[in-house]
Amino acid sequence: MNDGYDLIQLKLLVNEVFGIDNINLDTVVNKLQTVSEDNDRFIVLFKTKFKIDMNTFNYYEYFDEDEFILISIFRRIFRTKKEKKSLTVEHLLSIINKGEWFEPDL
Repeated sequence: MNDGYDLIQLKLLVNEVFGIDNINLDTVVNKLQTVSEDNDRFIVLFKTKFKIDMNTFNYYEYFDEDEFILISIFRRIFRTKKEKKSLTVEHLLSIINKGEWFEPDL
């Protein structure tokens, strides 16, 4: 596959799961203010659609755990949540090209 085709397919996947269609290479997928069910679904579909080996992917370094709504509100107000690593569209394209998960360069 080529990068242009993969980018189109990735944009379609982001739109299908999150309902967002205005993305570019710098879009941080895990900062789209989405719910955990959508995040889970996105990772599963991403892995399946692009045939990616995600065995070394640590979900919780990029996405939040489910939590009670009151705890979530408290953490947002008082900013007690640990900052998650960014997962950009550009990095996801690199993963597609490689065929397996790898950590982004910082």
